Amino acid sequence: MTNWLTREMKDNVAVVTMGRDKDNRFSGPFVDALRKELAELAQDDTVRAVVITGNDKFFSNGLDLDWMKTQGPRELFGFLMNISGFLKDTVLFPKPLIGAISGHAFGMGAIWSSGFDYRYVRLDRGWVCFPEMDINIPFSPGMIAICEHGLGKPVFRTMGFSSTRYAGAEAVDVGWAHGAVEADKLLPTALETASKMAKKGADAFRLTKEFWAADVVNIMETRDADAYKRIPLKL
Repeated sequence: MTNWLTREMKDNVAVVTMGRDKDNRFSGPFVDALRKELAELAQDDTVRAVVITGNDKFFSNGLDLDWMKTQGPRELFGFLMNISGFLKDTVLFPKPLIGAISGHAFGMGAIWSSGFDYRYVRLDRGWVCFPEMDINIPFSPGMIAICEHGLGKPVFRTMGFSSTRYAGAEAVDVGWAHGAVEADKLLPTALETASKMAKKGADAFRLTKEFWAADVVNIMETRDADAYKRIPLKL
C-alpha cells in the first residue's frame, strides 16, 4: 500500500480511496499501485466487495500526460500495455466493484470506472467525459470493449463520439451512472449497494463475470498491442 491509496474496511466491504495529488492521474507507478491493490483485494477472503472513490474534486483526470512525456517510445508502449492489463484486471475483478465517483471522471478515469459493476456520482460536483475525439486521441480496442461492456454500445457511442460533459443527474440519464446523490450520501449509497452484493454467491458472481467478459479480454489480449503501434501519440 502506498500513500496514494488508503483502505478502510466497513464490515466485509473494502473502501479504497485514491489520493495521488489532486486529480489522480494515471502514471506508470500509480497504475502499478492500483493493480497491486486490486490483486490483494481479489485474494483476500475477508473482502466480499470493494468501493473505489477519490479524495478531492477529481475522481480521476485520466492519463498523466506530463509523466508520459518523460518516457521514451519503448517505455511509453510498455505503459500503454500496462494500462491494457489494468483494464483487464478490472473487468475480471472477481468481486463486486462499486464506484463512488467523488468528482470529475475524465478520459481514462471514465474508461476505467466504466468497467465497474456499479457507479454513483454526486449531484453537486463532477463531470463524466470521454474527451478523446476533442483531443484527437483514438480509443484502443480494449478501451472500446470495456466501455461497451459496462455501458452498452449505444451509450458509449453517444458519449465517446460527442465528448460531451455529463454532470450529476445527466450522467444517470445518459446511462453511465446508476444514481446521483448529495455529497454526504455518496459513500453510504455505494456502501449500501456493496453490502447487498457482498451477500451474493461468490463463485457464481466470479464465474459469471469471467464468462461475460471473455470477449472483452480476448480483444485486450489480441488487438491492443497492434493498435498501440498504430496510434500516434502527440504529447
